[in-house]
Amino acid sequence: MTISRILSKRLLVVWAARFFPAVCLILLLTGCLLGSSKPSSELVYKLPTRITLDVGETLPGTDIRYVNMGEDGAHLLIHGRPALKRKGDSLDWSGQMREGVKVDLRLRIVWFNNAQLQLLGTATVTVSNPQPRRATISTSSPIEYGGPVVYGVDRGAKIPGTTLTYEAKTDEGAKLGNTDAYPYRKIGDSIFWEGVLRDGVYLRLDVRVLQYDERHLRLGGLATIWIGN
Repeated sequence: MTISRILSKRLLVVWAARFFPAVCLILLLTGCLLGSSKPSSELVYKLPTRITLDVGETLPGTDIRYVNMGEDGAHLLIHGRPALKRKGDSLDWSGQMREGVKVDLRLRIVWFNNAQLQLLGTATVTVSNPQPRRATISTSSPIEYGGPVVYGVDRGAKIPGTTLTYEAKTDEGAKLGNTDAYPYRKIGDSIFWEGVLRDGVYLRLDVRVLQYDERHLRLGGLATIWIGN
């Protein structure tokens, strides 16, 4: 065995040790299901979320406010009505955060004190009639959700939420379309995209190539969404 082949095997081991745990975690969290790249009138993101509210603060985009902590639990206002919550209790909300954007929050109260209340759960963000375009994104909005995504992209189709397409398997790697940058990616390489899904809705997609062949490109990584007021 030549020195170059030994080094290649060592590099492969290092790469696998670095990236495979993250890939496996993504597949586990998504139930090993690949999202479809077929054209759709809406994009749906189901993302784990953690939210911390200060006393007197309203859950961004909703009418839920943390009032204070009492001896009997956490006091909140929901739809203008007082609500007593304790650790482990649910705190759900569903509605339009802006035109064409529905958010469904399924949260649980983890802990609270005199200063803050912390929530854990999922946020399902549905964006209707998306028109993705590259643009400078606004990350200053208090409404932010992010988490793992896995996609299966058919040849000729767009990567969901972006303008990028999967063109073909080549000797140089998976070839991307609709880009002026270097278009080729091999297994483990990154694809990074920032842009607007529709007015006031911003997406940052940071994924890596899991596998590709003549018909499909498979990606896994993170998606972060900001929703403007």
